Amino acid sequence: MAEQKPPTRDELLAAGIPDGAILDRTTHPMGTFSSWDVSAADRKASGAKAQYRMPHIRPQSVLIAPIGQLWEDGAWWRLQDMMLETAVAGHSVSIQEMRDPSIFSFEAIPMMRWSASMMARDGGVEWVFMVDNDALVQKDTLLRLLAHDRPVVFPLIEDLEKKYPRIMAPMSDPDLVESGHGLVPVRWAVMSCMLLNVRIFNVLEPLAWRGNDFVFAQALNYIGHRVCVDTDTVVQVTKGPARWASKDYDELWADHRKMWDRLRLEERNRQPPPGFNPLTDNGYVDKHGSYLAILNSVARSRSSPGAQSNGANKEQLWRPS
Repeated sequence: MAEQKPPTRDELLAAGIPDGAILDRTTHPMGTFSSWDVSAADRKASGAKAQYRMPHIRPQSVLIAPIGQLWEDGAWWRLQDMMLETAVAGHSVSIQEMRDPSIFSFEAIPMMRWSASMMARDGGVEWVFMVDNDALVQKDTLLRLLAHDRPVVFPLIEDLEKKYPRIMAPMSDPDLVESGHGLVPVRWAVMSCMLLNVRIFNVLEPLAWRGNDFVFAQALNYIGHRVCVDTDTVVQVTKGPARWASKDYDELWADHRKMWDRLRLEERNRQPPPGFNPLTDNGYVDKHGSYLAILNSVARSRSSPGAQSNGANKEQLWRPS
C-alpha cells in the first residue's frame, strides 16, 4: 500500500477550497505532533500494517512463551531455529520459559499460560506465542501465523501419539483433519500452540485460563474474538491432549506422580539438532548442553561462560533452574 500524501496548497485551491480555510499544520496550534522511537527493523517488519493499525512502541515484537521446561525430543532445537528464522525476518523476538508451579498439571498449565500473558503485557511486546514442550514447530511456523495479523490464530495440530481414537481426542470443533484449506474459523482449538495479540489481555478474564480448550475459546468469543485455525501451518505434537475423563482414579494419580518425578529429576532436554557442530554451524551450546540459536543483550548480561560457537567462547542465554 503506497503512502498517501496530504494535498498541497495549490491542489486545495484548485479544488475550490477558499484560501482562508487552508491552514499550515506545521505551525497551526491545532496540529498534532507525533514521534515514536521505533527501530528501522520494526518499521520494516510492520510493513503495510502500519497504515491501518494504531502505533505500537515495539511493532511486530514477539514473546515466545514455552509452557513448561520438560522438553520432548526435538522440540527445543526446532523452537530455537524458528526463533532465529523469525528474527532474521526483522522481528524482535524474545523467549521466556514458564516455570511449572504445581504438581497438578490441571493447575500448573493454566497458571503458566496466565503468567505468560502477564509477562507479555509487562514486557511491552505486541504478540505472545504460547507453545507446549512437545510441539515440533517448523522454522516458518511463527512467521506464517504472524502474516495473518489476527488477534487469535492457531496452527493445525497433528497428534503423533494417537493414544486415543480421533473421535475421543479431536483437535478442534469442528475437527479439522486435512491441511491446505487456509484460515478456518472454529468453535475451539487445542491450545498446544497459539499466537495471541497482547491487546486481548486487557479485557480477557483471568478465569479464562482455568478451563479447557473450549472454555478458553468461549471466553475469547465473549469479548468478540473468533478462533481461527491456519490449516496451511501444521505443527506436530508428540503427545495428544490430556483426556482425564478417560482415566480411572489410580491412573490419574500415577500420572501426577510421574510428572512430579520428572520435574525433580530429569534433565530439561535442550539438546542441539542432530549432527550439530559448534565449530561450523550457526548457534551456541552452553556448558550445560543447551542449544541456543541466537544470543541477545539480556542473554549476555545474565549469562555464565562456557558456550561454544564458530570456535569462539560465547555466553549462555539461560541459567539452570
